[in-house]
Amino acid sequence: VIGLVASIVQLVDFSSRVLHRLEEFQADLGEIPMSFRHIKAELPVLQDTLQQTREAIEAGSVRNETKNALDPAIKGCAEQIGLLDHILAKVLPVSTDSRLIKGKKAILSLQQEAKIEKITKTL
Repeated sequence: VIGLVASIVQLVDFSSRVLHRLEEFQADLGEIPMSFRHIKAELPVLQDTLQQTREAIEAGSVRNETKNALDPAIKGCAEQIGLLDHILAKVLPVSTDSRLIKGKKAILSLQQEAKIEKITKTL
């Protein structure tokens, strides 16, 4: 149980980092690239569901079979969110980037769209 709860907490933390990156990007530059908009909309739902699941596990209202099935799913989601965080770190420009760097990141983000779509579908 402790391992599963820790995995859920880690996944919520990873997804919070991703959301924070997207919110910073939106605050700095006005809008989020189209390929990331659905992620920004869906991650809060995932976070809420994970929090409810964690609370149910801690309250003892989740069967062992369900916990056993959740463990690899949670770890798989954490892996996908980690990949997404890595991609965002590479492709989202920050306000201090030069125009050249911002242009390179814009091109790189287009190249990463297939990976982002695959990650989103997996989640």
